Amino acid sequence: MNFKSSKVLSVGVGLMLVACGGGGGGASGGTVTAANAARGSGGQIITNASGQAVSATANQHFERGTAAFRQHDEANNGRGDWNEGACNEVAGMFETAANAQPNGAFPEAWFNRAMAFERCSMRDRVREALERSIRAARGNKYCRAQTQLGVIQARAGQTEPALSTFQRAITDDANCVEAYTNAAAILRERNRPGVGSDPGDRQQAVNYIRQALARDDRHLPALNQLALVYLQDAGDDPRSQRLFLAGIVCSQAIQVATSNASEIPAEIRSYVADVYNTWGLVNIKIGQIIRALENFRRASTLNPNLFEAFVNYGTINLNFRGYEEARGAFARAVELRPNDYDAHIGLGVALRGLGQTAPAQAEYERARTLDGNRPDAFYNLALLNMSYMGNQPDDLRRAIGLFEQFQQKANTSGNPGRYANELSRTTRHINNMRQAITALEAAAAMNAANNAAGTGTPAADAGAAPASGGADAGAAATGGGGG
Repeated sequence: MNFKSSKVLSVGVGLMLVACGGGGGGASGGTVTAANAARGSGGQIITNASGQAVSATANQHFERGTAAFRQHDEANNGRGDWNEGACNEVAGMFETAANAQPNGAFPEAWFNRAMAFERCSMRDRVREALERSIRAARGNKYCRAQTQLGVIQARAGQTEPALSTFQRAITDDANCVEAYTNAAAILRERNRPGVGSDPGDRQQAVNYIRQALARDDRHLPALNQLALVYLQDAGDDPRSQRLFLAGIVCSQAIQVATSNASEIPAEIRSYVADVYNTWGLVNIKIGQIIRALENFRRASTLNPNLFEAFVNYGTINLNFRGYEEARGAFARAVELRPNDYDAHIGLGVALRGLGQTAPAQAEYERARTLDGNRPDAFYNLALLNMSYMGNQPDDLRRAIGLFEQFQQKANTSGNPGRYANELSRTTRHINNMRQAITALEAAAAMNAANNAAGTGTPAADAGAAPASGGADAGAAATGGGGG
């Protein structure tokens, strides 16, 4: 199972409005004046993303929605307590705020309505609200909403359309930091080993990151992407200077977040967790396992919804047979992404290590239903039948069948070298089990003959069933996704 890096980033809700000096300016329809405009603590008029004055009534509804959004996000120690009712209620608050603005010209409110629906994966309503947010903006150009549409495409596997959406957002708004960062993330992922190797992608990714940081040198997602570029550049060389640079960028990002905490929006500060996750990946590369474990733990503590941190924390614990810690981490990962193949495999291995055979089997079977072509579930099911199901001939025959399916799927996976160790073990296991089946059946026949003769003398011990193969019993098969 591979360690995972965070990829395309959600934009994050826009829970703040900007207060600017000057006169009323007026929104569409001209009904927001200096007399009825919302004002900040210093008396400045509050404006929306298009520079239009926000009415006091619209701002009051916006602040109510903001408070409710934060309350649901921060519940359960940051895990949130969102449900369909809460999502609809908060989304309704932002719709009310938007409609209190002349002609609904309040892109931030429509955007936050989309993000409330996003918390409950109400995809159609998310897209509808994002498109409304763009129409509400001057010139139909709103960086945050356009970027979030690209995020939705990327998460659906529509990589090239997502990249085009991010690039269009950059064309529409040269200061769209979020679009630069997400375009860089796609180009970096597209250029990672085993996927592709286009130097142009790497160069353009770095260019986009630099453009983002030139506009906001405290933008933690961009700093995190820069560290991931250096990490990727290092390849498998634990002495690469690029690993040193990746570690420095992570350290600087944490310092930026710490020293400027009051000036960085909360949704950007939340990406400190992603930085710690990346730092843990750097630690893994240079063999600092204990530091990696601590950084993954910090990441999962700071952001209880960061799927990658839980998978990475669980994977390290599996390698040290820390099955209980691994079980908790993978259980949370499955909770966050119920359809993630690797999370189910990891949870199954942890449960197997704890002796919970039936639940482990259920996790492997769930993974197999998610992707019947990946070899990992077959390998782990074979191990379970070989060493944990009673060591009877029928158990061993099932294990042999599963191992043979694993061999077939691994060899046709397009990257059989990824499973080289497991393929070697599989051949040995199959040979051992065939010998064990022959011995067990011979012993059973001898016992039956003795009983029929009335001697009652049991046959000699036919020998134990084959050993589980050492590391096989404690680690999932390789082949997990992720950076």
